[in-house]
Amino acid sequence: MFDFESVSHLNGYIKQSLADNPYLAEFSVVGEISQYTVSARDHAYFSIKDDQCVINCVIFSRNRAALKIEPEIGKKVKVFGGVDFYSQGGKLQIIATRIENLGDGDLHEQFNKLFKKLQNEGLFDGSHKKTIPILPKRIGVITSISGKVISDIVNTVRKRNPHHDILLYPASVQGSECPPEVISGMKYFNNAKNVDVIIIARGGGSYEELFCFNDEGIARAVYASEIPVISAIGHEPDYTIIDYVADVRAATPTAAGELVIASYDDQMKEIENLALNLDISINQFIDSRRKALEVYKNHKALHSPAFYAMEQQAVVRELRTRLNALSGMFVEQRASEINAVKVRLDALNPGNVLKRGYSYVCDKDGKAIESVKNVNISDNVSIVLSDGALLSEIKDIEIKDDGGN
Repeated sequence: MFDFESVSHLNGYIKQSLADNPYLAEFSVVGEISQYTVSARDHAYFSIKDDQCVINCVIFSRNRAALKIEPEIGKKVKVFGGVDFYSQGGKLQIIATRIENLGDGDLHEQFNKLFKKLQNEGLFDGSHKKTIPILPKRIGVITSISGKVISDIVNTVRKRNPHHDILLYPASVQGSECPPEVISGMKYFNNAKNVDVIIIARGGGSYEELFCFNDEGIARAVYASEIPVISAIGHEPDYTIIDYVADVRAATPTAAGELVIASYDDQMKEIENLALNLDISINQFIDSRRKALEVYKNHKALHSPAFYAMEQQAVVRELRTRLNALSGMFVEQRASEINAVKVRLDALNPGNVLKRGYSYVCDKDGKAIESVKNVNISDNVSIVLSDGALLSEIKDIEIKDDGGN
């Protein structure tokens, strides 16, 4: 067994061993970009992974400027370069010189397919989302029993409002065990109906570490939940499928603690303001009624009932005067209308027409003769005047010439 004098000695040996390996000096490797950040000096730091392993990479600004693509998280790429071991930090990474795009990565493609499927089915629709209660009595949390997530949520909620209960359902938040355990927690809370709201939470992590929350089973369990659900997965930039299905998405677990319950102090201030406004309104109402009572108390009707009766008699007299005036106007108007109709009827009276020297001819049955065509020679007719009739016999018939018609 070889004894190294120090960590520096060991790390220096590892660095030299890697540098002496021709297979690691220059190579290419295929993977999916899972993290990607650019420094202030334009160096890009990223990770590539497959379904089992991850390795860190860096491409310096001079090589990054020559890239024909802009690397993105979720893209499948081929990285060209060599291995470097940073001895001071004990960190192994690939120094990339070139990156080629091979399309979408497997995880990214899985995410897009599931996203489109659930979106088409309406699992993301806002109309389905439930309202988070302002003051839940008990809060259900599905997360890991260890780590900072549960303590952050508990501390945040306690600071905001001490009048609550938190019920933890322990579940894995990474790997293959995550989906069935989270689904089990959802079923437990919905069957027991022992909480008013559910938080599903985990801290930050890489894309592949959070990918277990891009699970169709979890998404459908959240959608089917009768209890409102808040998702709090990772940090602000991290989005998973359940963030779109949940009723509310919190950027972090701490933010979920702030969203899940109203501040006790804020609620007390609001109650105090409401109580103050109610007190003011009641006092104003009582004051207005007191003033009205003073007016009624000093009214003469209370001291002399006869005064009230006299007031009412005056009102009746006024109404009678107005009624008489209106009825007189109505009668005069109707009389004028009747006279106008009478004048028109008189003008149309046949007797009055005959008095002006006109007459008409009728046959022996008293039917008016309107045309010479209705009589014959020797017919007896009557010529009716205003004061009688003349009996005549038709001796001759003269037809008026109307121009050949």
